[in-house]
Amino acid sequence: MAERLEASRRELEEQNEKLRESEHAKSELVSIVAHELRTPLASVLGFTSILLQREVTDEQRREYLAIIEAQARRLGALVNDFLDVQHLEEGKLSIAKELVDIGSVVREQSELFAGQSPKHLLDVSLPPTPLPVRGDSNRLAQVVANLLSNAIKYSPEGGVVRVSIQDEGVGIPAELQREIFGKFVRGHATANGIEGSGLGLAISRSLVEAHGGSIDFESTKGRGSTFWFEIPTASPE
Repeated sequence: MAERLEASRRELEEQNEKLRESEHAKSELVSIVAHELRTPLASVLGFTSILLQREVTDEQRREYLAIIEAQARRLGALVNDFLDVQHLEEGKLSIAKELVDIGSVVREQSELFAGQSPKHLLDVSLPPTPLPVRGDSNRLAQVVANLLSNAIKYSPEGGVVRVSIQDEGVGIPAELQREIFGKFVRGHATANGIEGSGLGLAISRSLVEAHGGSIDFESTKGRGSTFWFEIPTASPE
């Protein structure tokens, strides 16, 4: 009887701890969503209001519409991140298994990010021949985009980006490195005014592992970080 009571007590304590962790995660999610959605939403509403209520030049109109489009894309990316996390936790995220040239994926994503910041130079080094892997080109592009985005965001003074993605930013404190691939882990990013949901690396790890690969990094606080991922090669069909 005493053993059964002790086992029941331990089970209740475990359930209570899981509930507390769940509530804490929900609280973090609400806080992050509110923080990350507020700025782009304010930009969309503010510049839309200007276009509706004021006379502006054609150049100003193009400028304001470009800002609205960029902030709307940011909102869409945040929503997709939250949905991906939910699908990953439920085991519902589908991954295609097609022959993909990972070199083309890296090149395309680098071109997309190359013009986003005048402070950053993206230097891509790829072999002249294809780099075939078997997987989902859209999801692999998402991984590359997440790592490129992080490298740019965390390198406020500029950096160098290669296939193995290296930045010259703030680095990751040693005490946070073991949990950096966890959900909502942002370290000092919020305090430093760096945008993001803290979901990109968690999603990237799940996507890379779903492709049979691995993802890792090296980082020194104050000296930057280098992230890389590896995926098994595939024989061309």
